[in-house]
Amino acid sequence: MKNRFGFTLAEVLITLGIIGVLAAMTIPNLISTYRKKQIEIQAKVTYSTIQQALRFAAYDDVGYSEVADGNNQEMINWFNNFLGQHLKVEQLCVNKAPGCWHQIYYLNGNKFGDQNGTGSNILGFVTSKGARFIVDGYAEADIKNKFGVNIGTSGLVFIYDANGATKPNMVGKDVFVLVWTEKGLVPAGHDKTREQVRQNCQTGNGLWCLKEVIDHGWTIPDYIWRKH
Repeated sequence: MKNRFGFTLAEVLITLGIIGVLAAMTIPNLISTYRKKQIEIQAKVTYSTIQQALRFAAYDDVGYSEVADGNNQEMINWFNNFLGQHLKVEQLCVNKAPGCWHQIYYLNGNKFGDQNGTGSNILGFVTSKGARFIVDGYAEADIKNKFGVNIGTSGLVFIYDANGATKPNMVGKDVFVLVWTEKGLVPAGHDKTREQVRQNCQTGNGLWCLKEVIDHGWTIPDYIWRKH
């Protein structure tokens, strides 16, 4: 009689168990890597889009201080006559109007603002690509101390969530900060050293992490992405 070779039921079950364990270990990592890559692309594209829009809008001779007074109609006029001329948006919100923003968090896990934005008298909008923005005016001291850009005037801060309301909704991971001043549009932390920026991302609130991402060739460092 010829010997028949095959697998017993126990061997098949053991093999399937090993495959299941390996899948459980690798699939979450693959999903996380894919999500990170998508956010990196969205962050770069969104930054380039708003930078280009502001560059074109600069020829309209409307400065960054025009929206800082917090008057609703003035903010609407500023957007419609200035930035909105060069940027496609799906929705515009003014002074804590819901719909353009959502709850986000600092990189250290603390809440940053609420579902209406990060302050009062702000302007928000959703781009045609789904990125969400809020824009607010800040005094010179805040621009320097909180956002890491040394200037001699007030300025506008653009906070954007590259993938909209989709999680993680965390500063430094999918939420990034830009500062528009007499220097043009720059990432928060622009005038800080590499070590200061890294420290802000490692143990601070993450407001300067876009600078770190840009310095890494538009790649979110793993030490930032792994934060919860």
